Amino acid sequence: MTKELNIKSSTIEKGLELVKDFATKLIGPTIEEVGLLMSDNIKYFRFKNQVKILVKAQEYVNEKKINIKEIPTKILVPLLENASLEENEEMQDKWAFMIGNLADSDQNMQNQIFPYLLTQISLNEFEMLSEFSKMERIYMIDHLRLLDLRKEDAYYLKRENRELRDKVNKVQQEGFWVKGLEDYEYSNLQRLGLLKQLPPRFIIDELEIEHKGYLGSEYYPIEAEYDPDDYGYRITSLGIKFLSACEEKKVSG
Repeated sequence: MTKELNIKSSTIEKGLELVKDFATKLIGPTIEEVGLLMSDNIKYFRFKNQVKILVKAQEYVNEKKINIKEIPTKILVPLLENASLEENEEMQDKWAFMIGNLADSDQNMQNQIFPYLLTQISLNEFEMLSEFSKMERIYMIDHLRLLDLRKEDAYYLKRENRELRDKVNKVQQEGFWVKGLEDYEYSNLQRLGLLKQLPPRFIIDELEIEHKGYLGSEYYPIEAEYDPDDYGYRITSLGIKFLSACEEKKVSG
């Protein structure tokens, strides 16, 4: 039997008191108009999750000393509605971080796409996307280092420089794979624009060359084949931005 919201509950009243000022700062004077957290039709477990996530968000904001700004109603209300369906503790943390990051006056992250994306992926997909992000950061460090080395005279004579060049080229040509992701999960992350699969790369075995012999011109056919499933993935700029919206803010030291 569905348990209806009981505003008289001491537990709920305590939760409301904890987040009342915080929620008011986020949404401003329209809090009563939109019925945030107070809807007569909202189910108890959804309300409880909303309060729990707001408490987490408030703790995060206080810990990071974030100077908060209002989150537009069209972003915050659907965000809380979707977050209220999340029962996984780790995913609830993602929602809490997102609220804090969207409300951070030092960040420009107020976009409706981030809450939608978080509703569309599993914890495993989120964690694997983070692995792609880590590998991408390593690649970027190597790529920038290679660009600096190329400014030196005869940089390619050093074996370590050639190895670095091959490492960078391999990523550019083949992308990444991570263990723990199924084909359908790759497809989902690609559907959402968080990952992109690299296009197939043709390997030419023979060039088509015109050869003028006794019998006239001769042509040698090009032989090439590929399997699109052999090519890996790279995280997109949207994927990187999405992760930063859902992760704990790094405090510069």
